[in-house]
This record gives sequence, structure tokens and C-alpha cells, in this order.
Amino acid sequence: MTKSLEERIDDLEMHVAHQNETIETLNDVVSNQAQVIDRLIGAIGQMKDHLLDIQELVDQTPGNQKPPHY
Repeated sequence: MTKSLEERIDDLEMHVAHQNETIETLNDVVSNQAQVIDRLIGAIGQMKDHLLDIQELVDQTPGNQKPPHY
């Protein structure tokens, strides 16, 4: 059962077409993931800034002072 040259070429063309489709799908997934990662990095940066602001407020608060009603 030897395939003819034309059948072999057809098989190869179908295989390459399938691989191209898979590569395009994977590229879309990677691109979407890159966008999500960029948004997450931005959100983490904002949260870090907020935490630093909160830490500054905590550091400025006096530690062991009696409340004014004592």
C-alpha cells in the first residue's frame, strides 16, 4: 500500500494547515494572556501605592498615647 506522491503531498498540506491553525490559536491565547498580565501588573502597582500610603498614615499615628478623655 504505497501512497502516491500526490496523496503524500495532500497529507502534508493538510498537516501544515492544521499546524498553522493551531499556531494561530496559541498565538491568540498568548496575546490575551499578555494583556491580562499587563492589567494585573498595573493593578498590583496601584495596590502597592495604596498600601504604602496606608503605611505612612500608620507610621504617623502616635503609638501609646492615652485617649483624650483620661
